[in-house]
Amino acid sequence: DIKEILQLIQQIYFFFRFVVQFHYQLGILFPQNSKRKARDFRMLTQTHTKGRTHRSWAQTWKLMKRYWIFYLFFLPVAVYYIVFKYVPMPGIQIAFKDYSFRLGVWGSPWTSQYGFKHFIRFLTNGEFTRVFGNTLTLTVLGLIIGFPCPIILALMLNEMRAQKYKKFIQTISYLPHFVSFVVIYAILYNFFSLNGFVNGVRSMLGLERLMYLGDKNLYKWFYIGSGIWAGVGWSSIIYLAQLSRTSPELYEAADIDGATRMQKMWHVTLPCLRPLISYQLVMSMGGILSVGLTKTMVMMNDMVRTVAETTGYYVYSQGLLKMNQYSYSAAVGLFEGVLSLILVISTNKVAKKIDEDGGIW
Repeated sequence: DIKEILQLIQQIYFFFRFVVQFHYQLGILFPQNSKRKARDFRMLTQTHTKGRTHRSWAQTWKLMKRYWIFYLFFLPVAVYYIVFKYVPMPGIQIAFKDYSFRLGVWGSPWTSQYGFKHFIRFLTNGEFTRVFGNTLTLTVLGLIIGFPCPIILALMLNEMRAQKYKKFIQTISYLPHFVSFVVIYAILYNFFSLNGFVNGVRSMLGLERLMYLGDKNLYKWFYIGSGIWAGVGWSSIIYLAQLSRTSPELYEAADIDGATRMQKMWHVTLPCLRPLISYQLVMSMGGILSVGLTKTMVMMNDMVRTVAETTGYYVYSQGLLKMNQYSYSAAVGLFEGVLSLILVISTNKVAKKIDEDGGIW
């Protein structure tokens, strides 16, 4: 799945960042002379220019042998993804077959219409518009509203001078990430259910009780808001880490020029975050068509089913709740993955056009 592949790319990226920072800033495991360090640093950080790669495969292999200990650290992660993510990939062919338990993956017959029977069925059976529309509504709104939130929180925390209060806010904002969404929804339910706190207040004021969690128009806002509340603190960590590496000399130069705090944030802090924001945006586009199945199953009820059912839940319901629909559900999942890949590649190209340092590759 495209999201898992992007997560692997992200882990590899941070792994190489760790190699560079650990070796060249601390210099503990491999104390080298400064010329060799500078040469290796250039080899590790060379990028593509005019479609040509500066670093050769021989140089890459030489670096891998020299820093084999770091690759040994990364080996368990690589084995996990190879065994559980890449080895099962040939099974995706059932999307083009009429899969049968008796015949197996390789023995099942290919479908009609050149193998695209299940894809055509999904696109023409009337469910596509509703399910795909629900998915786009939740993910696009979540990206537009939720993506800037951790950046804003990181900027606010970075501007705080009271360290104790800053650490307290950070801790409070991180905690929801470690809480199961079932618990988060239980809090929502206690506040917004028919007998919840909000309706209790309305009843005391002589107002009619409302079915907040059964309102189709409010469902998407509960969905997006709960996601932001649960993840904004945790997502801000990477931006705070980047801000901690910003050179104090830049702020000192801005002070000499008479810049205000807002001007320093706009002209110094945000430009330092720009490559990371671009990278995170590309990664987010990879999951724009993926809505958490657990979250959907917990929040969905019969009153909001028509606006809550997404592609992830649709694949689950067709593949597991209905018998012998494995090929059809695999086709829907593959369709979603291909679109996500196209979005990632397109977003990466746009990021590269806007900023030379933007994008993933």
